[in-house]
Amino acid sequence: MQSLCSLLFYATVLSGAWASNSTCKTSPLDLNWPFIEDWQALNTSIGRALIKTSPVASSCYPGNPFNSTMSCELTTANWTLSEFHASLPEPIGAPLYANNSCLPPGAVGYTQQRGCSVGGLSEYIVNVTSKKQVSTALAWASQRKIRIIVKGTGHDLNGRSSGAYALSIWTHNFNSINFDSAWPSPGANTTADVVIAGSGNNWIRIYTAAEDAGRLVVGGGASTVGLGGYIQGGGHGPMSSHYGLAADEILQVRIVTINGSIYTANAQQNQDLLGAIRGGGAGQYGVVTEYVLKTHHAPTSAVLGTLTLSANGTDESSIKAAWDALAAQVAGIPGLMDAGLAG
Repeated sequence: MQSLCSLLFYATVLSGAWASNSTCKTSPLDLNWPFIEDWQALNTSIGRALIKTSPVASSCYPGNPFNSTMSCELTTANWTLSEFHASLPEPIGAPLYANNSCLPPGAVGYTQQRGCSVGGLSEYIVNVTSKKQVSTALAWASQRKIRIIVKGTGHDLNGRSSGAYALSIWTHNFNSINFDSAWPSPGANTTADVVIAGSGNNWIRIYTAAEDAGRLVVGGGASTVGLGGYIQGGGHGPMSSHYGLAADEILQVRIVTINGSIYTANAQQNQDLLGAIRGGGAGQYGVVTEYVLKTHHAPTSAVLGTLTLSANGTDESSIKAAWDALAAQVAGIPGLMDAGLAG
């Protein structure tokens, strides 16, 4: 019996050592997953901004297992609205990528047998309002090899706005917007007309503020999409044919990297980091908290329209005529762009 106990103790020590040295991310199944006291200490260090994930649709299940504060009726009525998911810390626009962990009845993918669990949602969330909070949370999580996720509005259709056993950095409240017509360009004796915007903004907020300021900002066609992932992924939009991608419009960013370091990246300093952020993928190099973006003169008028080409019939001549019409339309695009067409 003594030998068996010694063997079990030795195996436990070895497994603990393996878990602490593993390059894999830590999960609640590992011996080195933080104790509740560790999470509480983190919460204290970031000004009580830590949230234990509580699926909003929990109220639709017997006993409300995760104590959701929102009624099932309200959750069900708003479930298909992207702005609903963006306004809350844990849900994402495509819950399939969180394994449909906790859906309200009637939602696509809902089955009663599945029940409600955290599943593919992040384990904890930091509702950040300052770069210092981001810095502290990232350093804490990286030291413990905990997976880190960044959620702005939760629109990522590849599911990168959430992740099982992760600590999520929710940038929703980085929502400041300021226009500056004489922003000093780093490393140059010039100024630029810019908007200085928190990364948690969505495009409708930016567009509304730009309209009030008489300026135009290159952004996306979906107004509820956020700046963060859209810009870092490149960002094609209605004005890209005139001014390029949204990533081309970045003059400066404030970013917090995985070890908690806070950087300013622009044409004069940390240029490699700026280049990586300009289209290198959302959340790949750290958490961007603020963008400085170019602005342009707003057009005095704009016309929006669509053109649909279809064959009149299924015979070969009708189909050929439709393709010929499309070819003629495409051939005319360069001239239309010179005349001001965008899209």
